[in-house]
Amino acid sequence: MRFSVATISLPALDISESIADIAAAGFGGVEWRVEPRPGSIPDPQPAHPFLVDHRSTLPLDVAAAESVAEKTRAAGLEVVGLAPYIEVGDTSTLRLACEMAVAAGTGQIRLQAPRISRTNKPYSVLYEETVAFFADVAATAKETGVRALLEIHHNTICSSAALAHRVVARFDPAHVGVIYDVGNLVFEGYEAHEIALDLLGDHLGHVHLKNAAHFRSPGGSWRPGWTPLEDGEVDVPRVLGLLREHGYRGWVSVEDMSLDRTPRAALRHNAAQLREWGLLR
Repeated sequence: MRFSVATISLPALDISESIADIAAAGFGGVEWRVEPRPGSIPDPQPAHPFLVDHRSTLPLDVAAAESVAEKTRAAGLEVVGLAPYIEVGDTSTLRLACEMAVAAGTGQIRLQAPRISRTNKPYSVLYEETVAFFADVAATAKETGVRALLEIHHNTICSSAALAHRVVARFDPAHVGVIYDVGNLVFEGYEAHEIALDLLGDHLGHVHLKNAAHFRSPGGSWRPGWTPLEDGEVDVPRVLGLLREHGYRGWVSVEDMSLDRTPRAALRHNAAQLREWGLLR
């Protein structure tokens, strides 16, 4: 496994600063966030400050993707993937994102399932719409040579490995896969990792690494929140060990959403923590 950084976790840094800091920390690659089309941010009022005024983001532009990729590689880093925001049914942005990936020299893009908070449709309807869209996704992925990866994410209809697998299982894993996001599973959708990884099989295409835990709110109920990499409900060394046992040899993107440190300090801290665990050289 190799370790990269998802730039959603570096909101205050511009593109050049992100490249320099990621390289200096000793990571091997970058997963670039791509700006959403107007109205396609996951929620109208993002609950997380990282989603507001984000600077480490590529515009929806093929030439820009190629230019940033050249700067990324010049720093000794790989572009491991792009993370656009594509609504189900938006085939034009899908194609543009794949063209950007080709220009950037990367073989994958991130996709998300519909967010329940943004629709009044029942799961059964959203599921059918998502599967129909993924038929287009699979065809475009095959045509462009860019693998499309469905991210496991809370508050979507694919909040668990089983729900994500239900969407992608009918499609060739060479073209369609799943991003296993271990931190999101603390919020919703946790299944035993051994079962989840076995279920996903060849559809496991990428990993997002972050941590979270549940905290008691002033009213007495428990709510999930982001934590530093070593201080949450995810046993990171164990999960990475299980991934290795299941034959995963791909990229792991650190996507720290915690607010205990500044994003820049968290980047350095996470690199040091991975080295302490013997995972990053």
